[in-house]
Amino acid sequence: MKLNKKIIIGATALTLGSLSVVAINTNNSNYVSASTTSTKETTVKLRLNHNSYVYDKNGKRLKKYKGKKALIKKSQKLTVKGKIEPIQKAKRYYFYDNDVNNNIIPYWLAYTKIKGNYYYSIGNKGYIKCINVKSINGDDNRLISTEATVIIKPRIGKVAHTWNKLGKQTTKTYKSGQKLIIDDTNILPNQNTYSYRVKGTDYWVSAQDLKSYPRPSHTVTSHLQFH
Repeated sequence: MKLNKKIIIGATALTLGSLSVVAINTNNSNYVSASTTSTKETTVKLRLNHNSYVYDKNGKRLKKYKGKKALIKKSQKLTVKGKIEPIQKAKRYYFYDNDVNNNIIPYWLAYTKIKGNYYYSIGNKGYIKCINVKSINGDDNRLISTEATVIIKPRIGKVAHTWNKLGKQTTKTYKSGQKLIIDDTNILPNQNTYSYRVKGTDYWVSAQDLKSYPRPSHTVTSHLQFH
């Protein structure tokens, strides 16, 4: 069977650049139309990747939420009202889950954009940032973004070098502390660590030259896959 497409949807990070990768391979004969799959659930479960402040509908940080300090700890699991819906075009934040026929397809949970940031409603007029959510309805359903901001921290020397999509090193470099917007993830030819594409370019930076992985997860891509 000839495999035409491949997407990395999960991994366990030991250190930056040291990963155990889980991949899903798909082919055209197994394509499933997401439009034929109904919405799922009336509540969803959110697991966080980071402590999260609670905000109001205007993006202002609250001091109190439900009578307590408006800070939700990373260890907490949230159950909120909402439905996940299948998609055929990538949303800013999305994830993969099984449909009723046990096919793996992309879904999203509706979010709200406030002053350039994206939030999930958690009820009682409270919102948390999407980048602080690790997974939806199960640890395997890692939240993926179509772009993210990262900070350069060269592993060796004062600058981070770059490569093109063919794995050939370029002359472009980035300084320590420089912020970049990335929009794709790949393991380039002749490399064994993740690299990220700088938005609007063919420059790829190694995960080893970043201060930390992008959130909500290390996978950043707008290329949807169906299995």
